[in-house]
Amino acid sequence: MRLKTLLRYAKLSYLRQSRTGWCPVCGRRTVFVVVDPETIRENAWCLWCRSSSRNRHVAKCIVEALAARGVKRFGDLSQTEDLSVYNLSASGPFVRVWGRPANITYSEYFDGCRSGERRDGVLCQDVQRLSFDDEAFDLVVSEDVFEHVPDYRGGFAEVHRVLKPGGYHIFSVPFSLTGPTTERFELRGGERVPVLPVEWHGDPVRGTVPVFADFGHDLLELLADVGFEVRLEWSQPEEEKRYGTFASYTFVTRKV
Repeated sequence: MRLKTLLRYAKLSYLRQSRTGWCPVCGRRTVFVVVDPETIRENAWCLWCRSSSRNRHVAKCIVEALAARGVKRFGDLSQTEDLSVYNLSASGPFVRVWGRPANITYSEYFDGCRSGERRDGVLCQDVQRLSFDDEAFDLVVSEDVFEHVPDYRGGFAEVHRVLKPGGYHIFSVPFSLTGPTTERFELRGGERVPVLPVEWHGDPVRGTVPVFADFGHDLLELLADVGFEVRLEWSQPEEEKRYGTFASYTFVTRKV
């Protein structure tokens, strides 16, 4: 998706807010094309790799967390054979930059497909019941996934299980510090039923998926209870100017 295609989605008035900078995902000088300032976390696309503000902030946090392991740039992860990485997506800018090296595992969730099976050559994993061995990965990456997981508590526990001691789960979710987590569904007779109007988000595999939780400040305590050391990174003004990480935040959690 180059500038000509991006311009189809952008209003002329928004283009004035586009900025030049350096993309932490593809490692190139670029233009961050603003399509909608109201949802800039999800756009301000890099002209080269099509990463969003959120993608770039997650990538920046990954590089910082793994600097002691020799990672200097985001693309280095695909060249660092002693780092085992699991990304809960099989498409997108991270996959385009990393390629398909042996040390990186990708998956998607497909309805009616069990963890460990494949559909059209793509590995299926349900994060509530991962098929991987204990302590299999140094890094797990997820972006705006866990709000769509019915048993998100169990999902975080599964990620903790498959991480090596000292390993990181670096992830993003829609999040607010102004109140506690709001549950949109509840269990009744073994089934989850909505207690609030169902909110749907777009999904590259299933079209649309429901939101099960609007995460609040108590997510930090939940992650600590699972066994993570938790740090919440907010994009700073200078970072936004340089890296195009507008209005972004990332959870950097480490298995202790």
